[in-house]
Amino acid sequence: QEVLGPAALIAIDQEGGAVMRTIWLPEAPSAMCLGAANDSALCSDVGGAVARAIKALGFNWNFAPVLDVNSNPHNPVIAERAFGDDPSQVAVLANAWMQASLQEGVATCLKHFPGHGDTRVDSHRALPVVNKPRQELERQEFLPFQQCAAFAPAMMTAHIVYPQLDPDLPATLSRTILQGILRDAWGYDGVVITDSMEMQAISDHFGAGAAAVMALQAGADMVMALGSVEEQEATWQALCEAINSGVIAAENNDHSLRRLQLLVKNFPSTQSAYHTRE
Repeated sequence: QEVLGPAALIAIDQEGGAVMRTIWLPEAPSAMCLGAANDSALCSDVGGAVARAIKALGFNWNFAPVLDVNSNPHNPVIAERAFGDDPSQVAVLANAWMQASLQEGVATCLKHFPGHGDTRVDSHRALPVVNKPRQELERQEFLPFQQCAAFAPAMMTAHIVYPQLDPDLPATLSRTILQGILRDAWGYDGVVITDSMEMQAISDHFGAGAAAVMALQAGADMVMALGSVEEQEATWQALCEAINSGVIAAENNDHSLRRLQLLVKNFPSTQSAYHTRE
């Protein structure tokens, strides 16, 4: 906040359960626990409590909740992070969690669009493929995202190939999915951020810098450039060159900046109580 000022977007993965980045705070229950209780009021209480805790530390953006439907018992990466195996239940409970966070002044980020629940592969380690018909995707994977999209300030993309949507590219890099489905068909105008571009699903197949350019061309507004300093600098350089040369259209860049500016306007970065304590 001192360096970037009030326009800072300071984010954290604070889902609850195993995905809690602040181990000194009381641990919030996982989405699976909340799904077992099937109590939207409880989800609201938990979402609000998580938001208040991280806001006190200075965060104004939480990469949560997870809207993936836990439809594959062999999934190595979602499991307890999902609210359940029923798409409608996932939508209701996740929305209650999200609304409470928004009311506390912490932006949320629905993930992982268009759905990471039915994979046998962890996209941190390899490139998953979900080869399901479009109709089945709409009935299961899409449903929670569609029902919550109108209220969501941001979404995170999945590094997964859906051959029935795009036979060649994972959702993160697919204009067919991000622009064609999310933006055009659904009318979503919130911030779209990628999952980490140093995950092997992307870095091993496309290269972080080239993939970052492809993601912005596809309809993302922001890339999550993790990894080494060298990898981050390579990503930054690739994006600068693409923007300056017009490979990434100026109009696309303007739309992305507008969305990001609106996000931080609605969820400003405020000085925390911990910061001011002597």
